[in-house]
Amino acid sequence: MIEYKKKILANGLTVVVNRDPVSKLAAVNILYKAGARNENPERTGFAHLFEHLMFRGTRRIPNFDLPVQMACGDNNAFTNNDYTDFYITLPKDNVETALWPESDRMEGLDITPEKLETEKRVVIEEFRQRYLNQPYGDQPMLLRALAYKVHPYRWATIGLTPEHIAQATPDEVQAFYRAHYRPSNAILSISADIDEEKMLDLAEKWF
Repeated sequence: MIEYKKKILANGLTVVVNRDPVSKLAAVNILYKAGARNENPERTGFAHLFEHLMFRGTRRIPNFDLPVQMACGDNNAFTNNDYTDFYITLPKDNVETALWPESDRMEGLDITPEKLETEKRVVIEEFRQRYLNQPYGDQPMLLRALAYKVHPYRWATIGLTPEHIAQATPDEVQAFYRAHYRPSNAILSISADIDEEKMLDLAEKWF
């Protein structure tokens, strides 16, 4: 079993750290308890849309990927019905270059109308390509509707229809961000060959 230390910061952020003495890399993960099940049935696909928007930069960091790449790191994300997960792997000496961009986009995401429209088009094209424009692509979606009549698992992460994303307004998107992308709705985990108390101090410093 992996040994770890856990701390809840004053702002509600849950922090879990693990010292891994055999790796020269640091794995930083932040999980937001915001998945497809948290969406309005009339506006589905928002959690997946935000997986895309979170890489569009903040007011202080126009290009989220750049500092991570300059620190020899790699990052990505995924969304499911229960949560949205963002992860960064980089050399342990550069661990703070994973923490300050994550803390910045937790509250400083720059959702301009131009960025929103760009990512809406990307998500709608993904919907069409993967689910609507290939044989049996909609089969998983039809099965969900048969298995779940009321529960929000009845729609896939991509949403019920691309129109929900196409019709999303900036105010609706901002409201979803404020409701779900906050410290008390997130879990930060760090695994690296760094003293556990030091990792907790770094989490306190940046978050």
